Amino acid sequence: MEYRKLGNSDLEVSVVGFGAWGIGGAPFWKNEGDEASKSAIAKAADLGVNFFDTAPVYGFGRSEELIGEALKSRRDKVFIATKCGLRWKKERLGAIDKDCSKKSILEEVDLSLKRLQTDVIDLYQVHWPDNKTQAEETMEALLEIQQKGKVRAIGVSNYSAAQMGDCLKFGRIDSLQPEYSLLQRKIEKETVPFCLENNVGIIAYSPLASGVLTGKYDKNTHFKDWRGKGILGEFIGEAFVRNIAKVDRLKEISRTEGKSCAQLAVNWVIRQPGLTCALSGVKNADQVAENLESVGWEPERSNEIDEIFAVASA
Repeated sequence: MEYRKLGNSDLEVSVVGFGAWGIGGAPFWKNEGDEASKSAIAKAADLGVNFFDTAPVYGFGRSEELIGEALKSRRDKVFIATKCGLRWKKERLGAIDKDCSKKSILEEVDLSLKRLQTDVIDLYQVHWPDNKTQAEETMEALLEIQQKGKVRAIGVSNYSAAQMGDCLKFGRIDSLQPEYSLLQRKIEKETVPFCLENNVGIIAYSPLASGVLTGKYDKNTHFKDWRGKGILGEFIGEAFVRNIAKVDRLKEISRTEGKSCAQLAVNWVIRQPGLTCALSGVKNADQVAENLESVGWEPERSNEIDEIFAVASA
């Protein structure tokens, strides 16, 4: 496993991290049960993954609970990251409020500490920017809980370069967690240069574009989960068909490289400028081992992969 320093923090994290969105289960995903999820977490740690990313909104807190249960016995050997700023109004898809107020953050951090069965959160991130709350108030809350020793490092997720700039007026942020993959490259224009200039580590989520880059789907696929609702990402319509055409070309390259389509996609992400870690979501221990084979090599046809997906950065 390869490890990289996360921004200005003292965290040195594995280049492939464990993304715990899926293990939270409903209403976003179906998982394979708690035991399979905990087995996957343990397998990842055994194979050198030391960075585990979760959030309260994943499965109404269940993802945090599973991370806490599975990692309790090896807490001193891993880094746990979680988030704040998204709160359930009701236990159903879509019923989520953005709240980055100081009051909400001070409540959320204690709830997460309890679910995670830990005294400190290694990286605490604002999940989504809240346009109703000023950056100064959000940063004041984050710096206060950091000073109290409840969190070690501070990060943001889904923030633009301008929004991160607002945060930096009031304190340091160590990381950004954006969506980033061969099919989603919007951050390359402004966000990546900002992070490089300000030493903000980049933790990529959805490096497999929520499964599309695994090569398991075709243009006739109709997703029955959140991906088929048209609320986030390009999983329906002409945009999805265009993406599948690119993935089909990646599958052909994967056969000549002796790697899976997913391994090529994750490998591409971790080779990009400014990237510290790519979060890989898995359902079982076998998928963990497969994903970790993304590390430590460069495909012979890397230039061709860049050409196929270059239009996504336009």
